[in-house]
Amino acid sequence: MSNEENKNEILQYILDSKFALLNYVRQDLTPLSRAIGSFAPDGDDLYFSSSKESAKIGEIAKHQRVSFYFEHDNQELESWKSLLLIGDAEPLAYGSSDFDKAVDRIGARNPRFRERVAKGDSVNIVLYRISTSELEYLDRSKGNIPTRKLVVR
Repeated sequence: MSNEENKNEILQYILDSKFALLNYVRQDLTPLSRAIGSFAPDGDDLYFSSSKESAKIGEIAKHQRVSFYFEHDNQELESWKSLLLIGDAEPLAYGSSDFDKAVDRIGARNPRFRERVAKGDSVNIVLYRISTSELEYLDRSKGNIPTRKLVVR
């Protein structure tokens, strides 16, 4: 499978995901995971949102290296798929073209997010772009093969 075919399959897997796990570390380096529903791909990168009041905002500011884990519910072992994106999370400046692009992308796949933004709630969120540097894609439907690891940057 070519890199382009891999990327198309991975993009579709992300688009078909309702939730994903954001993984990051606290100041004391304890790893944490949080379920996230407001996210959207943009090429090799990924946008996601969080409330400004969330503790993870401060933690990510200190340790920008994060991962995003995708795994669909109710999978059979023979056709198991999962995806791990790894990269640095960068907050987007409110009102910037990147911020607006993230709002459009996330809103297109998440009606609840779009409704909150329409009501003016975008001032209470922080939007991030994960600049993906590597990813791991497991697809057992193609046999018991090793996880495909791709270096993006």
